[in-house]
Amino acid sequence: MIKKLHKIILFFVLSNSIYGQQTNDVELKEKSNPIIYAELFLGFANMNHFGFTGGLELNYQYKKSLFSFRYANAAGYISNGITPFFPVPTYYKSEDNNEYAILYGRRWMSDRRSFSISTGVSCNNLDSKRRFIDEEAETYGFVQKYETFYGVPFEVNYKWFYKKKRSKLIYNALIPSIGAKLFGNFSKNSYIGVGLSVGLGFSKEY
Repeated sequence: MIKKLHKIILFFVLSNSIYGQQTNDVELKEKSNPIIYAELFLGFANMNHFGFTGGLELNYQYKKSLFSFRYANAAGYISNGITPFFPVPTYYKSEDNNEYAILYGRRWMSDRRSFSISTGVSCNNLDSKRRFIDEEAETYGFVQKYETFYGVPFEVNYKWFYKKKRSKLIYNALIPSIGAKLFGNFSKNSYIGVGLSVGLGFSKEY
């Protein structure tokens, strides 16, 4: 009788332990946040001419898969040259490209760093301008051209973020991450850029 009682008690103890472990696992899964974050980036770019670039990106990660929407503006500049009347060099904007891209890639993380690589498809709106000189009239003007084209965007990111605690999710989302970004677009008007990024949101699970 005592042995049977011991067996019954042992059965309930093990059942409670297994159920408690399952409950804790469920609670941990419920408490883990989605990996979703936004970033602002600024840097230098080269299309047909050297210039500046900047943009905004929204990211969502599922397991190691990374889904992104990117808006980027890349502008190139040409020198007007130096004249005797105005010895300081001036520049005009020769290219102004607005890119709207959807990307898919892979992202690998550690506690404080992440590395990702992505590619996708983009729609680009390019406003290009070239100066011409009318020697007879001793004046100059600009020839302007607008075009829309598709391309293959790409990017490589390396990010650093603070090792945060799961108990302060709102606090975690407000602490920025910083990163280095190499990006560009393969198209009839290809460009490449490099810059720094600042991100807000849930860069990892907490």
